[in-house]
Amino acid sequence: MVQTKEKAVRNTKPSSRRKSRRKYQEADFMLLAVTAALVLFGLLMVYSASSYENVVKGFAAYKDVIKQGIFALAGLAVMIFIFSNVDYHRYTLQLTKYGVVVILILNVAVILFDPTKGASRWIKFGGISFQPSELAKFIVVLYAANMLKRMETYRRRPWKPVMKVFLVAGLFAGVIVLLQSNLSIGAIVLISAFVLIFLSGASLLHVGFLAALGFAGLLMALLFEPYRMARLMSFMKPFEDAQGDGHQLVQSLYALTGGGFFGRGLGMSRMKAFWLPEAHNDFIFAVVVEELGFLGGFILILLILLLIFSGIRIAMKAQDTFGRLLAMGITTVFALQSLINIAVVIGAFPVTGVTLPFISAGGTSLMVNLAAVGILLNISRQKAPAKTA
Repeated sequence: MVQTKEKAVRNTKPSSRRKSRRKYQEADFMLLAVTAALVLFGLLMVYSASSYENVVKGFAAYKDVIKQGIFALAGLAVMIFIFSNVDYHRYTLQLTKYGVVVILILNVAVILFDPTKGASRWIKFGGISFQPSELAKFIVVLYAANMLKRMETYRRRPWKPVMKVFLVAGLFAGVIVLLQSNLSIGAIVLISAFVLIFLSGASLLHVGFLAALGFAGLLMALLFEPYRMARLMSFMKPFEDAQGDGHQLVQSLYALTGGGFFGRGLGMSRMKAFWLPEAHNDFIFAVVVEELGFLGGFILILLILLLIFSGIRIAMKAQDTFGRLLAMGITTVFALQSLINIAVVIGAFPVTGVTLPFISAGGTSLMVNLAAVGILLNISRQKAPAKTA
């Protein structure tokens, strides 16, 4: 009898291990592979775009890429070992409300720290800084997904969850725009919330009315700040003020046209030599095209599109409404950031400070984005059961 029990125990343990391995195999491989490719591509381009400036200033050429690499390793560890393993259903509405309060306080607290490049967007301590607006984008998505997952239970009062989402998103957007002078991130927060409201089944009247309010708020933020209007005018005719407000866009266009089809070669960008401001950050796509040409830029855009496609596919296969909305919200943030960044670089959108996900330098952005990918991976492991005939 004892031997039989021992044999049963021995037979159970391998089965449990096989189940654990099978759980990892169920994660979306395309998303994992594309994310790894984007991170490696980003590290390569951060090194290339920042090395010249670092050497001229007396630093090691690899100073910025070492810092970015540390954040990349930490972010990948957080993505794989924490967020991809935590059941996304544990992000309850109650827990999310606490997150909203904490992250809102952090976004207000930036005014207590010295501005960087004229803007108060970072919290600094012990030589380390982080940008709380990066957290704001995803906590709003998480809150919206929680509030809107049971829209059918609010048939008599459909405005209730919709207005709560709009007010939270509007509050974050207002704080980010007014206190941090970051109109683009504020717009991403609002648009992401509108997308989830629409996908949740809210009426077009609700979506249209709230979209009009949001657009009016962003328009007021644009009109009441002279420098934003100056950026808008320089965006329309950058070469008329090539040494002033149009300087960054003009240098970006020179970089884009100087690369040709195959580019000047990795590390051979001319514009990164103090001609193009923020070459390793907001305008890193211009350096990519200058060094790797149209072909390199196309490959990078293709990787981003694959990332977005993977997120949409995960959302469509999610086992419940919460998973679908959460996956779509995260994917929307990635899509909006990528679209705005590339549009700014090619002159299709006014110059604004939005990083290119996984590519631009920035530890906070990279780690938060990787954590968000971890949530997508967890959702992909819990697919809806297959329908039987």
